[in-house]
Parts: sequence; C-alpha cells; structure tokens
Amino acid sequence: MKVQSILPVAALCLTVNAHCLLPEEIEAERHLAQHGSYPDEPPLAMRARLKRANIGDTGVPVGTGDRFDNGSVAPRGLATEERDMKTILTPEEITSGLKALAKQYKDVKFFDAPHQTYENRTVSGIIVGTGEPRIYLEGGIHARERGGPDHMLYFLADLLYARDKGTGIKYGGKSYTHEQVLTALSAGIVSMPMVNPDGVAYDQKTGMCWRKNRNLKSATVTPQGTFGVGVDINRNFDAVWDYQKYFNATIRPPASDATISDSFHGTAPLSEPESQNAAWIAEQHPSLTWFLDLHSISGDILYAWGDDNPQTTDPSQNFKNPAWNGKRGVLGNSPDGLVYKEYIEADDLKAQLDTATAMADAMNTAGDGTTVNFKPLEEATLYASSGGTTDWFLGRYYGHTCGAGRVNGLAVEFGEDSGLACPFYPTNPQFHNSMRQVAAGLMEIVLSAAGKNGEPKIWKC
Repeated sequence: MKVQSILPVAALCLTVNAHCLLPEEIEAERHLAQHGSYPDEPPLAMRARLKRANIGDTGVPVGTGDRFDNGSVAPRGLATEERDMKTILTPEEITSGLKALAKQYKDVKFFDAPHQTYENRTVSGIIVGTGEPRIYLEGGIHARERGGPDHMLYFLADLLYARDKGTGIKYGGKSYTHEQVLTALSAGIVSMPMVNPDGVAYDQKTGMCWRKNRNLKSATVTPQGTFGVGVDINRNFDAVWDYQKYFNATIRPPASDATISDSFHGTAPLSEPESQNAAWIAEQHPSLTWFLDLHSISGDILYAWGDDNPQTTDPSQNFKNPAWNGKRGVLGNSPDGLVYKEYIEADDLKAQLDTATAMADAMNTAGDGTTVNFKPLEEATLYASSGGTTDWFLGRYYGHTCGAGRVNGLAVEFGEDSGLACPFYPTNPQFHNSMRQVAAGLMEIVLSAAGKNGEPKIWKC
C-alpha cells in the first residue's frame, strides 16, 4: 500500500531517541522528505501501522478487565512477587493501579493532570513522599513502545511494598538493601507512567504499531482514508522546536512538518495536551532536579543534549543565543561539527554521565546477561533532534529562565527488536527481562536524585 502525501513536502525527522524509529523507518522518512510520499514498499513497522498486524504476532497480549479492581488492589512488582505478568496493562489499568497505590500507602498522593486528551481521557499520576519531590519519572509518550508504563508502575509498587515490609528489593542479579529503598524514597518522586493514553489505547485496540497521539486537527480526510492523524509528543516541547530556524540547513532535519510523518512536531510548541501536562508537572514542582523519559527499543541510556553534542567551556554556545541560529546540529569533530556544540556546566554533565553509567551497570546485572546490554550514550550521537522532553526540562535552566531549577534529564531505551510484526511489541521473555532491567535503572537514578547530584541549582537573574 502506498501512502501519498497530500501536503507540502516536509523535512525528514529522526528521533530524539534514535532507536524509537527503526532504520527502515528512517529510510522511509527520508523518502517522504525528498518525494512527498512514503516508498512503494513500506518497512516492516510501517506495514504493521498501515495494515492491521497479524493478531498472532503481537507478543505479550493486552490485558482485559482490571487486575487492580478499580483501585482497591495495590500492584506488586517482580521484586516482591516473582510471577508471570501474562498481559500488558491498559490505560484504564494504569490509572487503577495508581489509585490503588495511593489508597494503600498514606504518603502516596494520586492526581489528575489538568489537560484532557483529544479523546477526552485524563492523564493521571502519583506523588510519592511527603516532601517536595526531586525526580519526575515519565513513560508511555510513544504509544507502541509497550511495557514502559507497566515497568514504571511496578517499580514504584516494589519500593513502597519493600519499605513497609522492611525488606530490600532484587532484580535478577542486582540487589538493593532496605536502607537503599528508604534512601530512594527520600528523594520524593512524581510520576506519570502513561503520558499518551489515547495513542496507547488505539495501538492496543488495532495492533497497528501506532506512535503518536490521536490529534485529528491536522489530519486530512480523503476518499482513500484519513491521513496525518496525531503529533509526536516527543517533538512538541518548546526546545529548539522551530528546527528550520535553529539548525544547519545541510543536516537531516531533526523534526517534520508533514502531518503524515511519525515525527510530526505539531502546529506549535506545546500545542498538545500531553506535552502541556508534562510542562504542568515542572510548574507544580519547582523542586525537581532530575527527569527520566522511558522509551524503547535498544540498550541505551541517553544523556546531555539532543540538539548537538555537549561542551563545557563556551557558555555563548547556547540554544537561546540567536548568533548561532542555522549552525546547530552538525555532529562530531569535523570542521563543521566543531563550529557549535551545546553548552552545559561541567558538574551537570558529570552527574548525568555518572548516573547513566551506574544505571547501565545495574541494568546489565539485572538482565538475563545476553539479550540487552545497556550503555551510556550522548543523546545527539547519531542524529540531532528538536522539541524533545529532556532538552526542555534541562533547557529551562540553561535558557536562563528566572528562578528555574536545573533538571538533569536522561532517556532510557529499553528492550530489543522482538522480530514481530511490530518490533516494539515484546515477547513474554523480553517483557519480563525489561521489567527487571528498567526497575534497576530507575532505582539508580532515584538514588542519584536522593544524593548530592540531586541538590538544587537555581538560575538567578
């Protein structure tokens, strides 16, 4: 099936987290940018999106019903109750599980974010701890990356259960003491495990490897069907969003204006309720010093900037400085690549790298030892990107917003290609291996937030 663009030719977009798009999808996006249409033979993941995936090739099945009984049965993760999880959580079950944690534990507060989605769903989360939280954990921004919201919910459940039972937690070969559990919880955590419930619900219903939200405002209806539904939320944040202004025109453009693109960045920065809800979290909790965005599929922990390689010596090379417009995004140490690199203070870069390294080590110990081996990686190593979450959270401080706290952000790409019709749908062994690995990684970043790397730093005007 060939999808013809009915819109102006738009720029190729590559992902903020390079493995959120597959290599064959990147090639198809390049074709879209050059010719205004996808290739005649779509890549595997696009084929699954354009035509309903084989129901037998969707990996771990999606759950039915509500295992948390409308918020009355608290979740427990693999560290406190080893078992076969059997099914993926639905958006309704994520909300029910969050409500159950708030009902079970007196220091957990359930909340609904203020901006309803285009299909009138409410995005929910919890705050863990009685003090001001230092870390925000986010998942489910890309709908097809199955398992991320589950891993986050069950990790939080493990921490709370172990705290009350006076035990530690263990994931594979990685163990944490009860004292470490208490230290982690002392950081204070705010979490929205499923940022994009519309996209997740659609993907779970159709098996179409759906990535974006379900915004219909930019879509075009034709006799052949409706094209251009949805916005890539991880391109919609107000961080060098206008890529044609900020980036070198010779690079592969880091976002797309084509509504049919899986990386369409929307009509304006923060135009989407899902990105607005994440921004609301930052506004509600100025105490935040760390942020994590959970994605799949690969074994990378991404740190520093998404728009360009980091450097620690020239503060003038800053995304807010218009003198550098049109020069960003040429990566590496070629003559053009050395023209611009994004400034970050040395202690922040070290904190990010140290934390990413600790996370990788813990995740590799927690895993099965063979399938997914994590490593720290500069976010812009493969491709420059715009409008991403991590750059926005960190950029409020580096953009010299008066009173803004520095929020070090990391992105995790968990899991591996499942080999199924949609490679982002995990098999049962992959699902459980990732759950253990992600939990160990989350533990490390929360411990970092609880320590000296989580101490606040405020931009003072």
